[in-house]
Amino acid sequence: MLVDTVRGLWHHGRWGGLPYAAHMTRPDPLALWDETSQDLLAVLRELTDDDWARPALPGWSVQDVLAHLAHLESEAAEMPQPEGGRIDIAGEGNRPMPRDITEVGVVARRGRSAAELLEELETACVRRREVLADLDISDLKAPAPGLVGELGWDLDTWLRNRPIDLWVHEQDIRVATGSPVVTASAGAAHVAALMTRVFPISLRRLPSGTAVVAHITGPQGRVLAGRVGEDGRAAPFDPSEGSDVTLEMDDVTWLRLTGGRITPDEAQVGISGDEGTAAIVLGRFNVTP
Repeated sequence: MLVDTVRGLWHHGRWGGLPYAAHMTRPDPLALWDETSQDLLAVLRELTDDDWARPALPGWSVQDVLAHLAHLESEAAEMPQPEGGRIDIAGEGNRPMPRDITEVGVVARRGRSAAELLEELETACVRRREVLADLDISDLKAPAPGLVGELGWDLDTWLRNRPIDLWVHEQDIRVATGSPVVTASAGAAHVAALMTRVFPISLRRLPSGTAVVAHITGPQGRVLAGRVGEDGRAAPFDPSEGSDVTLEMDDVTWLRLTGGRITPDEAQVGISGDEGTAAIVLGRFNVTP
């Protein structure tokens, strides 16, 4: 579900009015998609019977998350959908994926066991790899195939978003079943690169000249620095020049904040400088509500 909101924010190539980099974070988006799906499958194969019923997201159990993933991966693999698993789509240019589409995919699979859903996902990942083996990605603005193509998505959007969905939901499942979030992976690097690009959105509408630096530690560690200009938009600056606010957190906290999985009150963040500004910025970290 997270990726659906991300798609909406990317509409027309801009994120809240701030331009984003249009290209993949890896030279081979299909390889990234496959690697991220294999990381997810490795986690799913280790789950116990008790794990499937654990709550993972509001209204969704771990098994429901699996059903959602089986749905979208089977669509990508051009596999038939269960009865009631498809609704009519009114295509528009790069429109967000309506929540109704993801919900019907889960509801239509409610009668299946976890083992059946896992088998569907395993099969879908293999078939998707075969179906897309000869996909021409020389023009990433070309229409995507299948369901997302009917929504008006182009290849760039589709190939960028599938690894996000897979990695984020892998972490949802990990958290729900008591396993640690993993950020040392290609999927995590892909998501972190995106969240780096959209960091300036958290500074929108702050007073001109406001400078914020975020020190991120961990495998996806980096320094994020933005200063608000006269036009109200934030641009990178040299953090050695000093800032009004400095934030310190690990990459798990950062990515879970940006993914809307935790609130600022739940996050372990070190704050130096103007605490009011820090609260505003942290409250805006969630770009995928």
